[in-house]
Amino acid sequence: MDIRNIDFKNQVIPFLIPLALISVLILFSKSTQFLANPSLISVGITIDLMLTVPLIYFFLIRKKEIPKQTVILVVIIGLFICYKIIPTENQTVLPFLGAWLLPILEVGIIAYILINLRKARLNYNLNRGNYIDFYTVVKTISRDLLPNFMARIIATEITVVYYGIIKWKRRSLKNGEFSIHKKSTSISIFLGIMLIIGVETTVFHYILEQEGNPKAWLITFLSIYSLLQILGFLKSIIKRPISFEEDILHLRYGIIKETSIELSNIKSIVLSSKNKYQKGSRLSIFGKHENHNVTLTLKKTGILYSLYGIKNNFTTISFHVDEPQKFFNKMCESIKELE
Repeated sequence: MDIRNIDFKNQVIPFLIPLALISVLILFSKSTQFLANPSLISVGITIDLMLTVPLIYFFLIRKKEIPKQTVILVVIIGLFICYKIIPTENQTVLPFLGAWLLPILEVGIIAYILINLRKARLNYNLNRGNYIDFYTVVKTISRDLLPNFMARIIATEITVVYYGIIKWKRRSLKNGEFSIHKKSTSISIFLGIMLIIGVETTVFHYILEQEGNPKAWLITFLSIYSLLQILGFLKSIIKRPISFEEDILHLRYGIIKETSIELSNIKSIVLSSKNKYQKGSRLSIFGKHENHNVTLTLKKTGILYSLYGIKNNFTTISFHVDEPQKFFNKMCESIKELE
């Protein structure tokens, strides 16, 4: 990259000044002045890192093309640095700011996502031919606010609640979409896990309550939340089918695993349930314990995304489709159209 092409005023200075301020505050926390009066100076450093530096950064980028939402990241970085450089006994203001500022940021992020979701849904209503995938839209909106890995975490949590509690209406498959749950063992496995958790929760709650343990309701609440998450995962498998979109094949195992493959990158497709490709990846989280009937081999390495942005490379992937022959025909038809 040619350094002469870099616009220092607009691309470098807005990041350089906050970075310099943070460096000065870190060095100051190691100085003799800090050691002489740590309580008072700790308050000043905390306020500067969590409020002053983000505010200065905001004014630096206010009229530039840099996303304004990156201010949130600066606040989070400031909070992390505070916990690292300020001694525990001097963290008097930090818990207060953390207790109020972070929830406000969290509510703000969720409100921003919901507002933009409504806009996306209105746009979908105007263009009925386009199907809106909730998880994909939430990820896209979240990336405007947060780094990719954090965006996936937020998107996963929101989508789990959406599928677990809100989304119950059945949706018919459109042309180019294929379900994966009707003839596989995935739904049965998830229902079995939910049954086990439900029984164990009831038994443990009864035992702990009889013993007068105050943690009885806390454990029960966590177990109910776990059930909600599993229900969300289960329903996402039903609501997010495998689909063809122009020259892309979207493989989805609910919100748990997904990958997008260019049709031109597909080397071969095999309709078989044999475990010939044991070294390849599987779309299902249950691996060899869930049946498959399709195996794809790629020309170039693809990326399989799992929960919270975990990535794995693959060149061969096996998965289950309820109508494998129809899927095969659609694949061949779509590849032929590209030629």
